[in-house]
Amino acid sequence: MISQIAAKEGFPIGDVRLKPLQKVGIIIGALKSGQIDSWTIVPHIAKGLAGSGGAKIIGNVADYIDDYQVTTIFTSTKNAAGKSDLTKRFLRAYSKGIADFNANMIDKTEGDGGVEATTKLIHKYVYVSRPYEKAAPSIKAGSMRLQPNARLNLTSVKHQLAWFQAEGLVSKDIKIDQLVDSSYVETY
Repeated sequence: MISQIAAKEGFPIGDVRLKPLQKVGIIIGALKSGQIDSWTIVPHIAKGLAGSGGAKIIGNVADYIDDYQVTTIFTSTKNAAGKSDLTKRFLRAYSKGIADFNANMIDKTEGDGGVEATTKLIHKYVYVSRPYEKAAPSIKAGSMRLQPNARLNLTSVKHQLAWFQAEGLVSKDIKIDQLVDSSYVETY
């Protein structure tokens, strides 16, 4: 991401020094204490830091990289090739979950009751070491629209692969069809 921002803003990526800090809490501490100057992170963490005065939001990745594919669903080649029925059934069920999540957490079609019910369901798997009252605000703040049916922005993935290849981070022999099997998911 920082490479794309540097290119758009016209400064050499060599002027940027990256620090591998591994854990979100450590990165937050490094940012608040001035050990690092900036960080690209999901909106709900950025908003929380900005709201507490611990950081200032200086831009959005979307301002620099149009339609950037941030996350996706992966499985092994073994599963994709040998268990395609299971993989397709999982994706159908997951897609139903995406639809429910978007309806309840984003569109709020079931009102506050739907948000609470979905938040309680998520809490069974996320922030389980926190009591519900402490976990619920983080779960709600972290809710963002998921791609219906786990759609994949193939243009973005191709662009990212080309960048990784140009930087020598992955082999130039890797082709997009080795990464994406579009028989499983809608692409655009």
